Amino acid sequence: MALDTIKEFFHASGNGLKKTFLGKSPELQSLRYALSLYNQTTDTLIKTFVSTHTSRGKLSQEDALGEVSVQVDLLTHSVTGRHKVTVTVVAANDLKWRTTGIFMPFVEVHLVGPYLFDQTRKHSTKSKNNNWSPKFNESFDFILGMADYDSFELHICIKDYCFAREDRLIGVSIIQLRDIVEKLGSSACLCTLGRCVCLDEKGLTVLRILSQRTNDEVAKEFVKLKSECRHIEDVS
Repeated sequence: MALDTIKEFFHASGNGLKKTFLGKSPELQSLRYALSLYNQTTDTLIKTFVSTHTSRGKLSQEDALGEVSVQVDLLTHSVTGRHKVTVTVVAANDLKWRTTGIFMPFVEVHLVGPYLFDQTRKHSTKSKNNNWSPKFNESFDFILGMADYDSFELHICIKDYCFAREDRLIGVSIIQLRDIVEKLGSSACLCTLGRCVCLDEKGLTVLRILSQRTNDEVAKEFVKLKSECRHIEDVS
């Protein structure tokens, strides 16, 4: 109804833009897509974000902020049928971070996808003191709410632990579980760290909608995670 009113306004009873032009207008098509998402549940929007988000792009060597080595295994219990994701954080390499204080890097691993409101969605390694290529060798398990691996991804962050203030983001990387499925459910991944998540127009639209759901804790957590960018380095 709202879109039809807008089209009629610009058509102006034949004195404005042609209806054929309005029907093909990319701006109106984008608006139509955004309006179609507003009434969808938070889980559906997160599923849409993950399953359609392909605009990641490769980082140049100058943009890379280090690497994280992880092992990812997808398992299905033979009796219960529950789907489990096991993530082993092996190490980080050549972290690009300058600070005048003590450097205490650690890794956060988030499972992102629908129907996880009652499941553990985040695990963290222990921090390491003043080590720019730390070894972790810590494993974590996640339980999936459904077996549609196209709808899930791992969001991996490296942060500098701060005792009296918020931890500082160094870099972030994404592993989509559909890529692990293509490797027969098990893969050693060397993830390049970037400053933030690279968003396409669909992803931005989903974030704008979810950011308005201020009483939805899952939506707030998702928006914060996907909007977070590398912190300014603590140097003089």
